[in-house]
Amino acid sequence: MKRQFLVYAILACGSIVCAQPPTSSEPAPPGNPVQQASPAAPSAGETASQVAHLHVYRHRKYVGSALAPSIYVDDKQVARVGNGRRCTIRLSPGSHAIRSDDKSSAVNLDAKAGQDYFVRIDEEAGFWKGHGKLTMLMPEQGSAEYKLQKPIEEERVMAKDMLEEDASGSSPKK
Repeated sequence: MKRQFLVYAILACGSIVCAQPPTSSEPAPPGNPVQQASPAAPSAGETASQVAHLHVYRHRKYVGSALAPSIYVDDKQVARVGNGRRCTIRLSPGSHAIRSDDKSSAVNLDAKAGQDYFVRIDEEAGFWKGHGKLTMLMPEQGSAEYKLQKPIEEERVMAKDMLEEDASGSSPKK
């Protein structure tokens, strides 16, 4: 069962990467396929078209409702996502490692400027305590599910400079 789920997850992530249009008409220079990674937090002067948006959310469920798994971008703790909560993280274009407190569940994201990416945190049972498992979603599904959640609480934000204001125009809720 786990193997089948893993295959579906890999296929879903691969289809997301393949479905994105190229950002430049120029081919990559031969012999230099490696991109330089840029910092995770874009500067304050960058506009929405110069950054990528990572929408992270967690469904409201009774099981694990007291837990708030952390979300990390390039090993920097950004926020703790509570039950039924959401947040949007600004990412500079380039490669980023997204993970939660479950180190075996990580997403490597090649962020493109102006693109939206959706990651759902599912609470998985553990031996002593639960942990957050990340699932990358297609924008069509992720967008609809993201809108159903409430904005993240302000006291659970660790890196305010990386978070986008909520779509409703308000900052994280208290």
